[in-house]
Amino acid sequence: MIGFLIKKAFFDAWDNLIGLVVSNLGYIVVLVLFTLDLGNATGVASLNYLLVLAALFLLAFHSIGVAKTTYDYSNYKREGFAGYKEGLRLFWRHGFGLFLLYLFMAILALLVIPFYYSMGTFIGLSISIILIWVFITFLMASQYYLPLMVNFSGDKPLKTLKKCFIMALGNLGTSVFLLFYNLIQFALTVVTAGLLFNGTGITLANMDAFKLLLMRINYLEEHEDVSPKEVPWEEILYDEKEAVGHRTLKGMIFPWKD
Repeated sequence: MIGFLIKKAFFDAWDNLIGLVVSNLGYIVVLVLFTLDLGNATGVASLNYLLVLAALFLLAFHSIGVAKTTYDYSNYKREGFAGYKEGLRLFWRHGFGLFLLYLFMAILALLVIPFYYSMGTFIGLSISIILIWVFITFLMASQYYLPLMVNFSGDKPLKTLKKCFIMALGNLGTSVFLLFYNLIQFALTVVTAGLLFNGTGITLANMDAFKLLLMRINYLEEHEDVSPKEVPWEEILYDEKEAVGHRTLKGMIFPWKD
């Protein structure tokens, strides 16, 4: 599954490269808001906090629009800006939920953990280590928020969040791999000046991973006598592999050699 996930995520992004770049412009705006040190320029430090809040709010609501777009990409459809607007219309409640989730994680990472670590005591260090693991757990779970939101549109934000932890802990190996994969994408985002990979590429990879995991879950529900380790991935992924096509990176760059 992991090998096919990497291939599908790459070619889904490649097939929708222009849309990916356009969507990433929104994330570049968010990044500018995060890095703009308005407090140092004006002497009003409180404005920095307002700027961060604005960035998190924009990040959350831009992400729910991108979620609908990448859901379409993952299912080999292109709705374009119409899909983005539909995402905002359908999932604005989840946008507020995602904003609160991002806010909690930001406070934890930027204020709470540094505070306990700076105490310089054994208790402070112990609490900071525990909170780091809490942050990592929330980070892994957050990878499923947007895919769950789009695939189970009838759920309320809190129910979606609960399902995030069930998915993350119930598929721990895939969740850990996806976290490292997305960290690599984040690093490549810097190299490509934010135009490639970035939030859209990460959301697309999360959407593809959830789609494959959902296929696995549905298969196990239909075949109760089959254990998770015995899932026939070749059978389950046959239609997906046909949809992606028998493409290779070498063939994409040197088509005459494929």
